Amino acid sequence: MTSDEELLSALRAGDLAAFDVLYGRYERRLFGYIQRMLGDEERAKDLLQDVVFTVVTDETFDPERGRFGAWLFTVARNRCRQLTRQVEQRGAKEHLLDTTPKPAIDVEATLDRTRNVRTAMAALTEPQRQLLLLKQVGEMTYREIGAALGVAEGTIKSRLHDATRALRRQLVALGETQ
Repeated sequence: MTSDEELLSALRAGDLAAFDVLYGRYERRLFGYIQRMLGDEERAKDLLQDVVFTVVTDETFDPERGRFGAWLFTVARNRCRQLTRQVEQRGAKEHLLDTTPKPAIDVEATLDRTRNVRTAMAALTEPQRQLLLLKQVGEMTYREIGAALGVAEGTIKSRLHDATRALRRQLVALGETQ
């Protein structure tokens, strides 16, 4: 199996098939991560394309300094933060201009569970949320998360354990038993 780094090198040399393989490997996980970070499917789709464009055009990734997947999720995390800051700065104006219809969810139990998980996640610290999203949604390894955040793998394991316990405590406090 061709490594991500080899595919990126081939892509930079003009091999469009390498792009298709890289995109196929990361599209689902990266989209899920971005969507959870932003909480908005349409914005997540747009930002996914922005991150993919970065992969194609940005030549700052150096395989000697880390893994492609860690770099990719770092780019996504930074773009999510940037977009979130921009939206916060626009504040109420953006909210008033948003006429996008919101889909209705019929299954009440699913809606309650989703609310509880979101509430529990919101109660965590930003670093805890980031770790859980990178691990669960981004499906990154401890090593990849460590590389993306510039932290030792053992530290990531310990922090993820603490974040998971904190999330469980929040869910229990909200009446979730699982």
